[in-house]
Amino acid sequence: MQNKYREFEPKKCWVGETQKICYDTREEAELAARVAEYDHGINGLGVYKCEYGDHWHLTKGDTDAK
Repeated sequence: MQNKYREFEPKKCWVGETQKICYDTREEAELAARVAEYDHGINGLGVYKCEYGDHWHLTKGDTDAK
């Protein structure tokens, strides 16, 4: 039996002129920011609640999440 692997495609939405990955909870988005910092050396990511849906996004720089 041959295993078939599929590339994971995260849910995204349009914010302005870019597509951003959607996270279901604030905690999930904050964890993604910490992983990006640890794995890729990306510092200073913040999270915010999307104004177009019931999910969260990452942003460059801290924000006061709604």
